[in-house]
Amino acid sequence: MQQNKILMLTIKTILILSLLLIFSSNSYAVNMQFLKYSPVAKFTSEDFAMLQTTGIKALNDNADGKTSEWKNPETNHSGSITPLESSTIDGMQCRKTKITNQTKSNKGEVVFTFCKVKDHWKVLK
Repeated sequence: MQQNKILMLTIKTILILSLLLIFSSNSYAVNMQFLKYSPVAKFTSEDFAMLQTTGIKALNDNADGKTSEWKNPETNHSGSITPLESSTIDGMQCRKTKITNQTKSNKGEVVFTFCKVKDHWKVLK
């Protein structure tokens, strides 16, 4: 259970940092203002748990190109995880993966490469 919490926090942090990098500008305040309106800014802990569960299952089980979706009926927040490409990097099983998240008014998308370290998926880049 502790590992799930760590992964959930890691995914949230990565998504927020990715949004910062993608939409960087000369003004730090503008970036922070943007995050205020990003999908993950409105996620509940249940949303993150659904994202995490779906993501781990997709990374472990989906063929490249197959999408797994999640939706929280209480918040109407949703998302999808699509492993795009599998490879081996430094002897690790890795998967380039597209993550899409949506709230009622916002949608965001990011692509990461996850690699399996022992029995956990970690972000490579």
